[in-house]
Amino acid sequence: MLSPLKKVLAAAASVAALTALALPHTALARSGSAARGVRFGAPVKVTPSPGFGYEPGVVVDPYGNIFATAHKENWQLVVGPDPNSPTFTRSMSWDWVSVDGGKTFVDIPGLTPASVEQHEFGDEGDMAVDDANHLYFVDTNVTDITFTSWTVTGNGLDKITLDQTRPILPSIQPVDDRPWVVAHGDGHVFYFANFGNKTYDGGRYTVYQSYDGGATFNVQGTPLPDSGWCRPAADHTPGSKYVYAFCTNDNGTLYSYVSADDGATFARYTVGSYNANDGSSSWPTMQVAKDGSVYAMYVDANSVDGNGVPVTNKVRLFHSVDHGKTWTEQDVTPVTGRYEYAWISVFGTSKLGMGTYYRPDNNSPWKVYGAIWKFGNTPKLVSLDDANPVAGADHSDAPGDFMSSSFGPDGKLSVVWTRIVMEIPGTASLERDIYYARSL
Repeated sequence: MLSPLKKVLAAAASVAALTALALPHTALARSGSAARGVRFGAPVKVTPSPGFGYEPGVVVDPYGNIFATAHKENWQLVVGPDPNSPTFTRSMSWDWVSVDGGKTFVDIPGLTPASVEQHEFGDEGDMAVDDANHLYFVDTNVTDITFTSWTVTGNGLDKITLDQTRPILPSIQPVDDRPWVVAHGDGHVFYFANFGNKTYDGGRYTVYQSYDGGATFNVQGTPLPDSGWCRPAADHTPGSKYVYAFCTNDNGTLYSYVSADDGATFARYTVGSYNANDGSSSWPTMQVAKDGSVYAMYVDANSVDGNGVPVTNKVRLFHSVDHGKTWTEQDVTPVTGRYEYAWISVFGTSKLGMGTYYRPDNNSPWKVYGAIWKFGNTPKLVSLDDANPVAGADHSDAPGDFMSSSFGPDGKLSVVWTRIVMEIPGTASLERDIYYARSL
């Protein structure tokens, strides 16, 4: 989780080594694409050559449009190649849409031939759709974020219209790291700003609220005290004013932050503890089900070695039926091994899905998996691209800093992930691609 400045410096040092050998892949006899009736389609490369990226996110709107975003590769950070842009370049993070069920991805339609919104510098982005079918995109530029929104009226590129884009929110805090955004209702948008540490307002995250589709924001923000790594969610139940965040506190405690007044104020509840010695500790993920119950997932370390690297992990699923005040927990670890960046999704009230990186032990390469299961059961992993590991056995972590999954209106699960293509072994990843697959 490097700062944007450090990424740029690291990128400059890495460009000279672009001729390094590509990451070796291990081919297997079969793809393992079926389990308990769940099948996924063939993976689709999303990053357009010669562009690269990592940290992918995905959301699917009620019309079946699939939106995705990703961090540009570090050495392409300031200006990167984009063959789908009118200028063939971009400065903002990647933002794509597929209107054909994930077969192809293109840039989200813009307002002008000069693609002004694509040239507002952005480092890390996130997307959300409200209940009036507005798409929101926040993209950090280190000191603030760019903010862009579209209105969607159906399935198809001609049904997506850019409403606004601007280079600052503004937020009052001096540094904006990895951003999150959630939304519900008609134009109720919540930007969760990460300061990167707890020296600002006593927690990593502060919430900035808009109730007019992002035309204006509360620039003062509402801090989440003692928050560490967080992931928010908004309740899409008609008329609901519940907004949530599920967080670590960096020191072994899991919290839920609950707003019953549409993000204006938050109450904090202790959910449980986690292994604070886990050097790979990352964001929990969470979703609100159709019945208003809340699901959250956290990948915990059972034990770690002397460097803080987990030996094995536990995938922990939490469920709350009283708006995040109390939680029940289930161990949903499919099989023994290493997990990272598992991302929970919910369809209806109890159909669950996830994408995750997994390897059986620390001597094996990392691969990408998906799963769909019924709440109360244990998921079974489905390999999404078995012939192509995402990272070699020499990597203590999967490609950072997360992957993503999302159910569409048809109940099909979309998963996006990162695969290392070229690297300086033990030093830096030079080229990473984003891939997509959907359940059949």
